[in-house]
Amino acid sequence: MLLFFSCNSDDDSVAESDRDQALLGQWEYEAIDSNTAVDINGDGTVNVDLFNTNEIRQCLKDNLTFFSSRGAEEKGAFSINENGLSCGEVPAFQNVEDDSYELIDNRIIRFDNRNDWIIVEFSQNRLVVDQEDFLDDQDVVITYTFKRS
Repeated sequence: MLLFFSCNSDDDSVAESDRDQALLGQWEYEAIDSNTAVDINGDGTVNVDLFNTNEIRQCLKDNLTFFSSRGAEEKGAFSINENGLSCGEVPAFQNVEDDSYELIDNRIIRFDNRNDWIIVEFSQNRLVVDQEDFLDDQDVVITYTFKRS
């Protein structure tokens, strides 16, 4: 008789029933990728890795993302904070975006003012989502990878 055991201490996946509460808190970018190579900054070089290249300004890459609860029967609050590197439009440590969201079927984060995020992976300290977008004159899917900060 052969038995196989799988023990993975890194597997801290969030049960779907707990996702609404586990989403709350502060998240920072770990990666931003496109399913199609794009040239966002107009330098003539296309990339799928938008985080470790110059496609996105550094002052945007250090932004912090927040999910918070507003109470029962209300949509949650979503914000993106300018963190320490200001891009100039708002001062450092101020919100550059505020929105409301709701978690649909424990797999879609639906916003009032931005495209939906489809949850690809969700653990206590990592969130990976896909978002349909239009960049560099083409339809793309952007994958945002966040880590809890």
